[in-house]
Amino acid sequence: MAAPSRILVPVDLSEGSRSVVDYALHLASPFGASVDVVHAWEPPQYVAPDLLVAAPGWNSLSLEQVAMETANKELGNLLRQMGPPGVPLEHRVMVGEAASTILELAEKEGFDLIIMGTHGRRGLPRLLLGSVAQKVVSRATCPVLTLHVAAEKK
Repeated sequence: MAAPSRILVPVDLSEGSRSVVDYALHLASPFGASVDVVHAWEPPQYVAPDLLVAAPGWNSLSLEQVAMETANKELGNLLRQMGPPGVPLEHRVMVGEAASTILELAEKEGFDLIIMGTHGRRGLPRLLLGSVAQKVVSRATCPVLTLHVAAEKK
């Protein structure tokens, strides 16, 4: 197997996302690989994404526009905290179910490695929330490296 040249790093914008991106950058550096960080926003199934969100003094925006702007801002802040990586680094926010979006992007754009975090949920939380990482690992056409991300402190 050849060394990776394009690494896809899906993030959920939780606290552990920083450590996953940091790991990917360190892994990419010796190979001269590029890193693409992606966040997939999934519209709530019970609310229309074109629902207008408004408050006095604001322009009305759709729920999707608000979510995309917020996610873009959070992702940009996360990557700015990383400092100059010395690795080609791109980022984007996409709309869609996370696992499907990640798999389609990896296939369509020819990524040769996916690095993503896993929260290690068990029991009912896993049953209710599912595991994006498990779905990606089981269906990806390229290698997937998962990193256990510690639970957020509340």
